[in-house]
This record gives sequence, C-alpha cells and structure tokens, in this order.
Amino acid sequence: MNSSELEKTVAKIAGLRLDEVWCACEMLMFRFAQYSLHAQCPTRIVGKGDILLTTLDYQSWDEKTDSNNDEWYNLERYKPDIVGGKVRSVKINPLYDLTIELDNDVIIQCFVGNGYAHYGEEREQYRFFEIGPDGETEEEEKLRKHYVVYSKHTEIR
Repeated sequence: MNSSELEKTVAKIAGLRLDEVWCACEMLMFRFAQYSLHAQCPTRIVGKGDILLTTLDYQSWDEKTDSNNDEWYNLERYKPDIVGGKVRSVKINPLYDLTIELDNDVIIQCFVGNGYAHYGEEREQYRFFEIGPDGETEEEEKLRKHYVVYSKHTEIR
C-alpha cells in the first residue's frame, strides 16, 4: 500500500468529529466516530498558533509518577480546545507522515520517527482502524482491518 492509497483509507474520517483523545505512555490515541488512530511515533497537536503538546513531552516528568509528565498535563489543559473539531483534510506524504486538519484550527501531525532498522525490526509508527461494537469478541476484532504504518512500509493486518 503506497501513501496515496493509505491517504484514501484514512480520509474516511473527513467530516467526522474528533470525539476523544487520550494517552498511554508516549502514545496518543484519537477517536473519530467509529475510527481510531493510535500514534506511537513523534506526534504533535498544534492549535492557537502554537504547539499544544507532543509525544516527546512525556519525557518531561517528575521521575516519581509516570502520569506526572508534560504530555498528560498539556493534554488535560488543552483537551477542550482539541476535541470537537471536524476533520477538514487528511494528508499523507510519500514518507507516510500524516497531517489531519480540523475545522477548529487544530492540526494533528504524526511523523515517521525511524530510518532504516539497524539493531532491530522496523518500528510501528501509527495504525488506523475501525472500532468494533461494544462486546465484540477477540475473534471478531481480529477480522477488522488495521492499517499499520512502519518506518518504511505499511501493512494491512
């Protein structure tokens, strides 16, 4: 799957509202109606003419409690400004960097953060998938396509 094919898939969120954004360690997760984006790569959210938060903000923490970091703090601080916008555009460049523009002047940017693997396997950067209904079994969830972007290629799982 090349970047333009992936862009057509992710563009399913065009016109949908960003319903939720949350963190798990350095990963940022976004829900647009029945679709989800999980970003494990360097990701930032821009708004109000400034960078509101990045996944790298996770590294600024009190070294005592995992949740006491700038990523989680800034997300809670700016969540009302981020959530609620409708997707105006989706762009994926040939390097698979992803940009999502919302109508509330918020921009979500996911940057592929690794070059060619030397010491290990390629790293997952982000994934896009349709969310199943509540109560879905593990077997049913496995039938759902996940579009996974790695450092240098994509896969449909």
